[in-house]
Amino acid sequence: MKPVIYHFTNIAPLYRKKLWKTLLESDYFEFVNFFGQNKVSGIKTIDFSAPPFVDQKHKLRPLKNYWIKGKYLIWQSGIIRRVLTDKVDMVIILGEFIVLSNWLVALICRFRGIKLVFRGHGMYGNEGPLKMFFRKTYYRLANAHLLYERRSKKIMVSKGFKPENLHVYFNSLDYDTHKNLRETNKNLRKEDVFPFFTIPDRITFIFVGRLTKVKKIDMLIKAVQALKSLGQEINLILIGDGTEKVILEKLATEVLDKGSFHFFGACYDENELGKYLATSDVCVSPGNVGLTAIHSLSSGTPVCTHKSFENQMPEVEALEEGKSGIFFKENDLEDMVYQLNKWISSKKRNKEEIRQICFKVIDDYYNPYYQEKVIHNLVNGRSAMV
Repeated sequence: MKPVIYHFTNIAPLYRKKLWKTLLESDYFEFVNFFGQNKVSGIKTIDFSAPPFVDQKHKLRPLKNYWIKGKYLIWQSGIIRRVLTDKVDMVIILGEFIVLSNWLVALICRFRGIKLVFRGHGMYGNEGPLKMFFRKTYYRLANAHLLYERRSKKIMVSKGFKPENLHVYFNSLDYDTHKNLRETNKNLRKEDVFPFFTIPDRITFIFVGRLTKVKKIDMLIKAVQALKSLGQEINLILIGDGTEKVILEKLATEVLDKGSFHFFGACYDENELGKYLATSDVCVSPGNVGLTAIHSLSSGTPVCTHKSFENQMPEVEALEEGKSGIFFKENDLEDMVYQLNKWISSKKRNKEEIRQICFKVIDDYYNPYYQEKVIHNLVNGRSAMV
């Protein structure tokens, strides 16, 4: 009989579709997903009424979430009853101490002898004394942790946590779809993919994500302007929507040449996104980078972002400086321009070699099959893989 795993999470984001499908269909364990909603977050969620989830409805259980200002999850209704009464081998919950129901779930699991696992970012390294105290206290309730990066594991080990209980399982997107697009998009021509640019065959920068202040996209527009003064003519495509769109469009119109930039808007079509990412030369994210890094590497395109890792998202760890990653000092426009100019001026870079470096880290770690192996390893009581 397969071990039963209960996974309690805040919402069911669309980008986890392939991962959830893989875990629900696993041959190694019975995986049951409990999830809530947050209608004000703007994050697109999985449609469970459509394939491939039609036959998995018995493993998909909705919860009632209680949020503060739509941003801070503090309680999940129904989660306590499940861990009090159901026969389950392992429970995975969010590693967020602000979720008050999780404290009670943790105590019940420990009392009942259910293996308890926290999933999340772990420690960033920028926590103040009070936040560090709460994190350490809360994290010690778990038997093990699922972390998104090795860096967090190192920090937690330095705080006294046992390395064998810290399982780095990284993160993933729609791996199979992205992998199938590699050959399709390999030889695309810029003039076919970017008809909206006046001169399509220029070096192309791309940004994919929400157009918000935290992403610092104004820095990207100003960097393109500065690079022109250095003799680098750049095309810029921005894919996404958000509160800063009108402001950014105005800035781009003022400082960039007409026909050298394009605001595409939001896009959730993997074929369309893959085509733009694969044909661009660099994906640039001046603020934190997150899953955009995984999407870009999956398309064979290097990523430029800042190197203050304590303020970054965990996926930045997938980037290898000088090969698949270009790093600059956080909030330093001059250094950002310098690093980008250095990259695009190099005559030694082989595009196919870069593509293969980008693909390798995705194939090795950032995919749902690796994540399934980590959870299988964990439920069987084995030490961490990395």
